[in-house]
Amino acid sequence: MSEYKIIKFTQFTPLHVGTGKEDYDSSAGMLQSDTLSAALAAIRAQMGKTDDVLEFMQSFTISSAFPYWKELYFMPAMKGELQVAVKGKEEYEYRKWLKKIKFIEIGLWNELVSGKSIVVEQQQLQNEFLIPKISFQKVIKNQVNQRVQVPRIDGTKNKLFSFDWQFFDKEAGLYGLIDADEKVFAEVKELFKLLGETGIGTDKNVGGGKFVPECGAIQIPEIPDANATLLLSLFLPEEAELSQLKLEDAVFELILRGGFLAGSTEEKFRHLRKKSVYMFNAGSLFPTVQEIKGKIVDLSPAWNDEKMHPAYRSGKPFCINIKVPSL
Repeated sequence: MSEYKIIKFTQFTPLHVGTGKEDYDSSAGMLQSDTLSAALAAIRAQMGKTDDVLEFMQSFTISSAFPYWKELYFMPAMKGELQVAVKGKEEYEYRKWLKKIKFIEIGLWNELVSGKSIVVEQQQLQNEFLIPKISFQKVIKNQVNQRVQVPRIDGTKNKLFSFDWQFFDKEAGLYGLIDADEKVFAEVKELFKLLGETGIGTDKNVGGGKFVPECGAIQIPEIPDANATLLLSLFLPEEAELSQLKLEDAVFELILRGGFLAGSTEEKFRHLRKKSVYMFNAGSLFPTVQEIKGKIVDLSPAWNDEKMHPAYRSGKPFCINIKVPSL
């Protein structure tokens, strides 16, 4: 087993993760790795450390954020067909249930990434979660509230809109895996404390997205006969890496990343849209065990202003080698 450092986001206040669109009636559903690394870099820049932003983002790798509940940690489901059967059910009955699974409890997940097939009870399939045989409750609930947008221009009518909040059970939250040396990890921990006080996501000014970080560790097996790479983060490959990914045999999902410069220290830029780029999503599988490195890109808009700053987004992959029986 290998031990991985994690940061838990505990005591989470309601969270809204933007989808990159102008409406707020749905949340993106996952706090992605590029959002987390960019948020840390932004907090650091607000402290006056603006000369080495790119070097700082190159110094660590972080996964996307996954749910935990009490002592249970969940990992992202692999794209493609899960090697899972449901006791007492025919395959045609449970395949439609398995397609809904987004997160798998780490004990079961460790068996799957080792190349094993598992058999579970029907009650272990809890909507988006595959859980062990325990009493379980929904750890994240979505609630859509009606809000009013009050215009700043006289004579303009108020505008009603819907806003989707994610609420966490008091014993639940999110966590991310981090790969960094001890010096960088110490700085990242301090930045997460500040980020937790400031908040992450949309509507931080009304208390959204605040949390208390805690350090921890999880165990993931080392697999000597691994034959595939599994993403635990977003990934933007260098052009030279594309051939080694063997995309014709890979199972992956692409996700569009962009949105507004909402986190800019310059208020006048916050309405501007960043450039967009497609990245491979967490859970994507590539039939290779060669090292992949990815890249960090600047998505700042083309805007003629001397105060315009880079909008770096990290496509550095947090990944592990796993065994896939069908490869």
